[in-house]
Amino acid sequence: MTKLDRSDFLKLAASTTLAEAIAAPAPVGAQALRPVHVLSVPTDGVKSILYAQKAGLFRKRGIDADIVSTGSGAAIFAAVIGGGADVGSGSLFPVFAAYGRGLPLRIIAPASYYSSDHADSLLLVRKDSPIQTARDLNGKILGVDAVKDVYSVATQAWVDQHGGDGQSLKPVELKPTEQLEALDTGRIDAAVFKTPFLTVALDTGKFRLLGKPLDAIAPHFLLSCWVATADYIAKNPEIVSGFVAALTEAARYTNAHQAATVDMVAAFTGEEPVQVARSIRSITAESVTLADLQLPLDFALKNGIVTQRFDLSGLLAASVPIDRGPRA
Repeated sequence: MTKLDRSDFLKLAASTTLAEAIAAPAPVGAQALRPVHVLSVPTDGVKSILYAQKAGLFRKRGIDADIVSTGSGAAIFAAVIGGGADVGSGSLFPVFAAYGRGLPLRIIAPASYYSSDHADSLLLVRKDSPIQTARDLNGKILGVDAVKDVYSVATQAWVDQHGGDGQSLKPVELKPTEQLEALDTGRIDAAVFKTPFLTVALDTGKFRLLGKPLDAIAPHFLLSCWVATADYIAKNPEIVSGFVAALTEAARYTNAHQAATVDMVAAFTGEEPVQVARSIRSITAESVTLADLQLPLDFALKNGIVTQRFDLSGLLAASVPIDRGPRA
């Protein structure tokens, strides 16, 4: 597994057409494997796909998954649309925005699930910062993975809900690995840290919790997802079905055996295993209810991420494991 920065994969996307990316030779025998090029952000949420690869869950379904780490979900989705990858993961909001603009992204499977009582994404400021309340963030600089992603928009909404002016925040795009230094040196005033980077930040003793901004969306909802293009799904239904089945099997295992995923997550994110082990581990969705998807969509519509209401049925591939009953 290798790492690509934004310029690397954009060059890859530019040099590869969508037709080239989805065209693959038919299997020549029972043991033939179909390659699937996968992009994912380097967070704890990648543990299920790493386990699926390590445990051979992809291979037993005829898939050779090449998993590459890169910086942000929005950039990953651009690469998938451009043909530089077959499958990618990231937050729901850029997917909603892309679908609302008529771009061919489709959700094939859930990824990370947010629960307020197990929040693994927290808004931090420096320990010596004068910022004590949401109102104190007015006009301040917020470090974000991408402008208008789930974390930046949710933080703005959280500030509004707690007496401040969220629109006055000044978001600055930084890689997750850059945000800690930027906050420490005062180049930004606050940032939302995700595991395992959250644990790294708190372990320094230099930062403190200001709030849980994702609560502005809902106490429980689907945070991120796996996507592919409509063309890729139509031309490779068996691959997509097998890919999602492997992810679902892996999610069941990794949710119950978090300790078994420490070393693989550490290697993929570049963090120390002890830091990963001590962090708040993310929850991987094994299935989702329609409410888990509708709540963030309603939030996106209310906050201008999407400008026109649409039916989720058009965005969801048949492979998405939907739980039709109420969530326990």
